[in-house]
Amino acid sequence: MPLFLLRIGEKARIIRLSGNPRLRRYLAEHGFLIGKMIKVIQQVFGDNSIICLDDFRLAINRKMANHIHICIERKDVYVPARR
Repeated sequence: MPLFLLRIGEKARIIRLSGNPRLRRYLAEHGFLIGKMIKVIQQVFGDNSIICLDDFRLAINRKMANHIHICIERKDVYVPARR
């Protein structure tokens, strides 16, 4: 799932970077590495988002976010044991 589908406050783990090699290198140099946790802080100007990555806040547009594929981290749901 692409990064731009995250809602404000949701956390996800980066699982893949796509696009041409130059774009993938650019994203990696800015900290977008496989396995890193990412969180959307704010959505601004329609297609832009402010995200938190390793305690840094970064702005990213939808075009770049399309190339960052994620897996959403769900909170554990409590299920009581049967008696």
